[in-house]
Amino acid sequence: MKDSRKKSRSKAAAVPRHGRAVRVAPAAIRPAATPAAASAPAIAAPAAIAPPVAAPVIPEFSGPRGRVVLGTSCTIQEAAAVRAHLLAQAALPGPYEIDGGSVEMIDTAGVQLIVAFALDCLEKGVPYRWAGRSATLDKAIDLLGVSPLLEYPA
Repeated sequence: MKDSRKKSRSKAAAVPRHGRAVRVAPAAIRPAATPAAASAPAIAAPAAIAPPVAAPVIPEFSGPRGRVVLGTSCTIQEAAAVRAHLLAQAALPGPYEIDGGSVEMIDTAGVQLIVAFALDCLEKGVPYRWAGRSATLDKAIDLLGVSPLLEYPA
């Protein structure tokens, strides 16, 4: 049997098709007009314009003042000692030289510490360069895909 009653939608009730009632405040539908607003044309205020951001100035490498020497093993077992060495060197004024030529064993924790040091240098605008990287260190850097993070843009 077909229902012959006509379904009507009241705009004041604003019931969406999914059946949940939505209350709309009358002030949100129509703003109150003031005499000043009625006579003045509606002009949008200009949006705040941010000044252009200049590219960061990267100082030239003028010889190391800090030297980071990575040992033969940079694994999670040595992470505390490597971190302490990196922090001690970071306290010195840059530029820095990183020597990873003697690394024979390295894991993700060791690479993370090196990346953190390099990113800290980049944030501070302090240049660094690699004095050497062993094949093991290069392989770990490539395997983890962090090579672009460890190259100073000179």
